[in-house]
Amino acid sequence: MVPSWTDIQKMLAEGRQEEARKALEVHCEGRVQERGGHLEAARLCERLGLFSLAEREYGLALRDEPGQPAALEALASLHEENGRWERAAHCLETLLPAASDPRAVAQRLLALYERGGEAERVQDLRRRCAEKGIPLPRPVPSQEPLPEAAEGPEPVLPTDADLVRFLSCFGGREDVYARQWFNPRDGRSGYAPVREPLTPKVLRQHFLGDITVGVYPIRLDGTCLFAALDLDLTKAALEEARREPQGADQLRSRLRETTTAVSERLRALEMPFLLEDSGYKGHHLWFFPSSPEPAATLHALGRVVLGEIGPLLAPGVSAEWFPKAVRPGAEGLGNLIKLPLGIHRRTGRRSCFLGPAFDPLDRPLAALLATPKLNRKAILALLDTHRLPRPLELAPPAGKPDRPEELPPPVVLAPSPPWTDADFERSLPFRKLLMGCPVLRRLKEKAVEERSLTYEEVVVLTHTFGHMPGGVAALNYLLALCPSVPKSAQLVSPLRGNPASCARIRSRVPHVTSRVPCACSFPDAPDHYPTPLLHLKGLSPAEEPLPQPVRPPEDEIRRWLLLGTRLEELRKEREEVEASLVAALRARAEPLWELPEGTLLLEEKEGVSLLRWRAKEAAP
Repeated sequence: MVPSWTDIQKMLAEGRQEEARKALEVHCEGRVQERGGHLEAARLCERLGLFSLAEREYGLALRDEPGQPAALEALASLHEENGRWERAAHCLETLLPAASDPRAVAQRLLALYERGGEAERVQDLRRRCAEKGIPLPRPVPSQEPLPEAAEGPEPVLPTDADLVRFLSCFGGREDVYARQWFNPRDGRSGYAPVREPLTPKVLRQHFLGDITVGVYPIRLDGTCLFAALDLDLTKAALEEARREPQGADQLRSRLRETTTAVSERLRALEMPFLLEDSGYKGHHLWFFPSSPEPAATLHALGRVVLGEIGPLLAPGVSAEWFPKAVRPGAEGLGNLIKLPLGIHRRTGRRSCFLGPAFDPLDRPLAALLATPKLNRKAILALLDTHRLPRPLELAPPAGKPDRPEELPPPVVLAPSPPWTDADFERSLPFRKLLMGCPVLRRLKEKAVEERSLTYEEVVVLTHTFGHMPGGVAALNYLLALCPSVPKSAQLVSPLRGNPASCARIRSRVPHVTSRVPCACSFPDAPDHYPTPLLHLKGLSPAEEPLPQPVRPPEDEIRRWLLLGTRLEELRKEREEVEASLVAALRARAEPLWELPEGTLLLEEKEGVSLLRWRAKEAAP
């Protein structure tokens, strides 16, 4: 029996994705001769990863309705992704006359013809678009002569191993790179995307000066292999320097002074870097994480760095950070940056790595390998240090006159965090929930360890944690760890209504549910729709702590080490709070602070300060 479309949709809604895939294959095989419904089937095939079947279904949709725009556009994309650019071009040519956005289709077609070296087709397409008033980008000069190069470092002659190591440090988006161009006739310059992987062969041309390559830092998985700080002379400063004989020298000195000051500040922040003369109007400072880092984390690090160095920038010097955003822009690529050790097409100067005295390094590739990595712990420590809580001011106790002339300056205390990572273990409901639901446990670990959550992951956590006692504090703690999550996503109060179902969670985060066991059953709650919060069924405040699962010795050792680290962190935190309280109480006429539930006193004997708490006795 051929599964119906309704049956397949029901399987997907219930999270039975693999079963839905098999049913969809049978459904499509049984409907080859039937008309209608093939476009919807093709889209679902793509969603479930059945790309060959999707291609056939798009073809059947065009059989039923020749010239169908949605089918032509989707089929062109499938052909292009599989390297069949001739077929992709045929689909786009068919689509062009009836396209709702002919400019976008023409630009895709132009890129295909340029990639294939089809000069005649390029000219014909430009002619046809000009006749119909469809704007296209101006032709990019590919082999313009370079300006006369100034004296500079010799080209680097890398081995094959050098090229591979270089790519491991400066690799960007895997399926595209960019080539820099310059037109000396009108002074225009820019970059043209090349829709193919950056290979060692192409990179060798960059080193030799035949071409100049730029990369898009954010890779397809949302991570980056590097970050960069770009210190540039502004356009206004350069124009002013051209009008004054000594302006250029003064401007160069100003750039060096700024770079020196910035370098010192970065060393103070324990951020190792490699300095480069970009070959045009500034310096690049390159940072290399010890492992691929989420773009959101590096972007947040950039905000910290730009805030730290802002006061150090001399007039006429600007600063930019790469990656500039947490994800690629509307065109799906994001901002690019020129790779080092190549020739800048505008100036003809070769970029080079610099030493502390701004002298070109004789062995640049050796210097690259010797540059210390920026480890993840240091990155997160910097982010945590600059995410300070809002300070609270201690007010004078009620009932005592406010006499400003006799009061000491107010003492500022930082409030204790409402939730910490240790609280997930201390809280019985959260311990039971995370022990039962591997999906929520993975999302919690991702927020703590990677400092990154997607929009869909935030929704899942919000609509589960938000329905739990203490869930608002726990959720906001995790969201505050992730620089890419806006503060507006945090909750103010617990949620009402129903928590997220297991099926809804699987539909929102399939990239997580496909990698962890996600098949919980709740035999004790047959009348409830499945939701992770059913793991808490029967939990009461008086319930004894859950028995810990039997773990292998290796896990117990790691757990023991982790608990030791947590104890040390809590001890340091307690000492900091005690020091703040001691300072606050010393500044008062009487070294005590009254609260409705008791009194905190400061006792000092032989130079030792001791805090004592006296709880109020309960009324009889």
